Amino acid sequence: MIRRLTLTLLLPALLGLVTACGGGSSGSSSSSGSGSSTDMTAPAISTQPASQSVTVGSSAGFSVVATGGGTLAYQWRKGGTAISGATAATYTIAATTAADAGNYDVLVSNSAGSVTSSVATLTVSAASGVPTISTQPASISVNSGGSASFSVSASGSGTLAYQWRKDGSAISGATAATFTISPVAASDAGSYDVLVSNASGSVTSSAATLTVSTTTAGTLSTEVTTAAQAFLATLSSSQQSTVQLAWSLDAGRKWSNLPAAMVARNGLSWGALSTAQKTAARTLISTALGSTGNALHLGMQAADDYLNANGGGSTYGAGNYYIAFLGTPSASSFWTLQLTGHHLTYNIAFNGSYKSPTPLFLGIEPKASFTVNGSSWDPMAAQRTAMASLGAALTSYPGALLSGTYSDILFGANGSGSIDGSCPRAYASVTSHGLPYSSLSAADQALAQAVIKAYVATQATEYADTLLAAYLDSTALASTYVAYTGTGTVTTKNNYFRIEGPRVWIEFSVPGGVIFQSDIHYHTIWRDKLADYGGQCVG
Repeated sequence: MIRRLTLTLLLPALLGLVTACGGGSSGSSSSSGSGSSTDMTAPAISTQPASQSVTVGSSAGFSVVATGGGTLAYQWRKGGTAISGATAATYTIAATTAADAGNYDVLVSNSAGSVTSSVATLTVSAASGVPTISTQPASISVNSGGSASFSVSASGSGTLAYQWRKDGSAISGATAATFTISPVAASDAGSYDVLVSNASGSVTSSAATLTVSTTTAGTLSTEVTTAAQAFLATLSSSQQSTVQLAWSLDAGRKWSNLPAAMVARNGLSWGALSTAQKTAARTLISTALGSTGNALHLGMQAADDYLNANGGGSTYGAGNYYIAFLGTPSASSFWTLQLTGHHLTYNIAFNGSYKSPTPLFLGIEPKASFTVNGSSWDPMAAQRTAMASLGAALTSYPGALLSGTYSDILFGANGSGSIDGSCPRAYASVTSHGLPYSSLSAADQALAQAVIKAYVATQATEYADTLLAAYLDSTALASTYVAYTGTGTVTTKNNYFRIEGPRVWIEFSVPGGVIFQSDIHYHTIWRDKLADYGGQCVG
């Protein structure tokens, strides 16, 4: 009885288990639904993307037709690399460039698998008339103080325009097929290219690198010392005692913008030298200043000769320029070569590898080109032209305009006792500094740099490279200011311009004429707040 009862109770449960396992006619398999991966169809491409050719600036598009189960995903690629955002059945480039040319394909996928299309090639050619470059600019390596030229050959419809760039920034005035830098400074090193354009479009050249090699530190001191000793050897003992003076700051500061007949100078006059002595002096000057500085010295002497012959009389003339050694010329010890006369003073300090060429006073009358003995001169063309360009640009910046009128430079030869003014100078007393350099556009920043370079280029390259690196350093430029008064031109009396940095100080003023009283002339100065008189003028 007990065994029969157990079977009776278990039988219904066993029958229910069979039903639950699918034995009943109304049951269905859980694996037979339409969404099962075992039944999903992998993608297949029925229409492949087609190759095409377009011109620069035109649109280009690729498309693919594919079938497959579920949702299809697309990823277009160029040269095998996925293109960001190109995830539709069609990929379009709105305005093609030469860089878009290449091979394209698309990966189509779903949960069952993927398929890659065949490759379609995009060819991009220049539009009709758009400039093409046949000869790219070449990289150059030169010594500082030399000359470097970049050229490009291009063709295209209509008139071609050129814009050279350094490190991606446009170079003001560099708008011809050839761009020349002369003299080259260490700061000119970099990458140069040119944008060539016309009405149909533009093309950018490949980049060319300018590498600048600089003079070994200390070499100039040795060369100048040798030239100075050679000059001394041509002099009589009395001349030597006149040209060779003990160093003192007051002796260094004994210079003026007035003619030597009005304010005495240190040293020997040019007019007191024999032909052989002048030749030795010229070798010394050329060695100390380089070709650009030597040409400036010659031009300033010629300007005084012009004044002598055109109403100025014997007060003026090349013979009234002076040369002096303050301290004993040495390749290792401190001394100064002073070259001075009307409208020009060089104070070139040496101390072994240390060098400093400021203060430099530079002025001119007549203001521009003139002819003396059949030779044409324009000594201040570089400084005048650079400042004229900057002045014209500054008139569009209200913050650059100073209040008041400046009839002359602030820190020129304006001290008592016919010497340079107080030393050290209270530059902090200048309360209105003008406009921060950083507020200028990139093109106008280049104009400000051009002014600085025009003054620094009056020195031998060993000076120029060191000083430009300091003046044009990004930190220094962040604390540099530009300013002007008047109308922003270099042709109007009492107009004034200034560039002031942590070290550099350049003033350019436009006083009325002296010999040519109906005209104007120039007084300018370049100072270094830390290095005037070889650093001896710092409090």
